[in-house]
Amino acid sequence: MTQGASASFRDPQNAAVHVDGTWVRVADPTSASALDRLLASAAYPNLVASGALAEFESADDDLSERARRAYREATGRSVPVDARAYRVATVETISYPWEWPDSLLRSAAYLTLDLRRELLDVGLDLKDASALNVQFVGSAPVFIDIGSIEHWRPNPSWNASRQFIEHFINPLAVGTSKRVTAAQAWDLGGHRGLRSEVARELMPARLRRRPSLFLLQASTRPVERNAPAETAFRDQAGRDRELAGKATAALTRRLRRQVDALGGTQHATTWHDYGSRAHYDAEDLQRKAALARDFIRAHPGREHLVLDVGGNDGYTGADLVRSTGARVIVLDADAGALDVLRAGMTGDLAERLTPLLGDITALTPSSGLLGREFAAFTDRIRPSAVICQAVLHHVVITQGTPMPLAVDALAQFGAPVQIEFADIDDEKVRILLRQIPNWQGTYDLDALQQSLQARFDRVDIVGRTSPTRVVVNAWNEEMPRA
Repeated sequence: MTQGASASFRDPQNAAVHVDGTWVRVADPTSASALDRLLASAAYPNLVASGALAEFESADDDLSERARRAYREATGRSVPVDARAYRVATVETISYPWEWPDSLLRSAAYLTLDLRRELLDVGLDLKDASALNVQFVGSAPVFIDIGSIEHWRPNPSWNASRQFIEHFINPLAVGTSKRVTAAQAWDLGGHRGLRSEVARELMPARLRRRPSLFLLQASTRPVERNAPAETAFRDQAGRDRELAGKATAALTRRLRRQVDALGGTQHATTWHDYGSRAHYDAEDLQRKAALARDFIRAHPGREHLVLDVGGNDGYTGADLVRSTGARVIVLDADAGALDVLRAGMTGDLAERLTPLLGDITALTPSSGLLGREFAAFTDRIRPSAVICQAVLHHVVITQGTPMPLAVDALAQFGAPVQIEFADIDDEKVRILLRQIPNWQGTYDLDALQQSLQARFDRVDIVGRTSPTRVVVNAWNEEMPRA
């Protein structure tokens, strides 16, 4: 969890609260018993060591008492006298499924099912299957919602299967379309997953004809006489716990096979094949990477978290990871390009680079109940440096954003900024202007410099990546903030 995340308060058994820079889970006795069982098991150190599960431990008396007070203030609920508190390891970058390219949602689905399998082996289970239980360290998923862990009640099904289908399978099914992504499906579902009847309208016809997927989606339809599986099959499962365990494990494998079958779509987006970068020659690319490296190395701390705006295939972000050890978020509105990036990530890149969907002019706002459940992008992502290479012409010309506001969008993070600016003679800029013959905005280097000087103490032109592309650094004297 991270400081930018909002408190959780929908689970009456426990809630996550932020106390003096530390995330604490306040759990009632039943929930605490399950967590203690996991802590005592051989599975726990393996799950933490592999990065699958956020590390947690019992909180001391002082932190527990402060967490209880924070719990009461955040939820309005009284705290059980025998409630327990657990300190949970921090995940610095919090993101949401509607910001994930399909490849990240798929890896979160696999983690959820693999963790459930491990938990079943020690007599535990997941009481919900929300995609929001998972976050990313680099591009590796980690399960952070320890409050979702409970004792397994003999049950041949899984009461969270409907949520798993709506949070993972249905968005991924829609995302197999070449034109629609799983993140867009999440937006359509109001950030609560996607109902099966809606998914079946949107997903490709070839999937609607698939019997295995149809049966899973049909199982999510509310029927008045239906009872939760743990209630409907309580007597039978209680008489044969071993058989019930095998049946629910088989369901987990069945769901995993369905996730397998929904992968590998190449989205036909505008920039998914940008990696060729035919409009740059080799020396241009080398200069582009070198100027970014110099910018990050100029002051200690800038490598802490670099936001690469419009980073597309991750060329610059990947170079910064390798050359400076930076942690990098590649932010781009093109899901296809980010999936291409994610597919090629191994080693340090997988550990330190996170691809996220987003438009710098329309970042995710706070939302949910009272705007407190899901924090705004700018509250969650606090970069120590911002890189913006060959993006402003799209923002100012294509989107019609005035130059001062485009610069405000980059300056709002309070971090040093490097901009690669394609001037009016650049081939790509001229193409955009031909497409908008009556465009009346102001787009030139002077306007950029003036806008930067209004917001930063220092503004320096540091070089060119090509004859028509100039690189400008801007920062305030007190920066960077690590």
